[in-house]
Amino acid sequence: MYEAMKGFDGQSALVEPESKGKSGDSGRPVSVYEALFQEIVSGQLRGGERLMIDELAERFGVSKIPVREALKALEGRGWVESAPRRGTYVRRLSMDELHELFELRLIVEPEITAMAAHRRRATHLQQMLVLVEEGLQAVERNDFVSSSRVNSQFHTIIAQAAGNQLAYSVIQELELRLCRYFFIAEWEERKESTRQHLKLYEAIRDQNVDEARRLTVEHLRHTEAMALRSMNAQRVPDLME
Repeated sequence: MYEAMKGFDGQSALVEPESKGKSGDSGRPVSVYEALFQEIVSGQLRGGERLMIDELAERFGVSKIPVREALKALEGRGWVESAPRRGTYVRRLSMDELHELFELRLIVEPEITAMAAHRRRATHLQQMLVLVEEGLQAVERNDFVSSSRVNSQFHTIIAQAAGNQLAYSVIQELELRLCRYFFIAEWEERKESTRQHLKLYEAIRDQNVDEARRLTVEHLRHTEAMALRSMNAQRVPDLME
């Protein structure tokens, strides 16, 4: 579903396209790990939802072994949790985690964006502009899935433009973690966030390093406040800690 998600395979068995599992955008087989990962990040599997090995094996048309391996890999990356007598369940949304994610983003991303403004190439600008346009179109047609995908890709392209592979990996991981929180964001808030992407693009295009840094801080503070307001307004005990 998300291009950024590809490559996070947990070495579990592949689910053939003709089976009960899913096939990827290219028609290739999708692993149990990847399928569950996509469902968690997109919010299809909700926080606190129990993951039953027997049910998952039947749904994906595989034995229990690859399901156990997938759940173990997901737990290792912090996407699911397990407890005695409770089994394995999707990790709940957390105000503390949300704060920590944005705390780290505010440390890292302003400088990454400044680096991108200095180092960006024409291909990066083309990709960013396409994503800005896609984001604006997505909010106009109330396409929440596409809007979330575009938001994540926009920030990872900025990190890519900075020319720092480690920073790119960090930003990519942070964006994936935040996807679950933004699937409950309000539409009016998201429209403003998309307009801020356009300003960020223009600053990077014009190589205005200071403005790119300032706009990133402003954008991150806006999106954190947006997520907090949305979580407070839609607080559901079984989804959150």
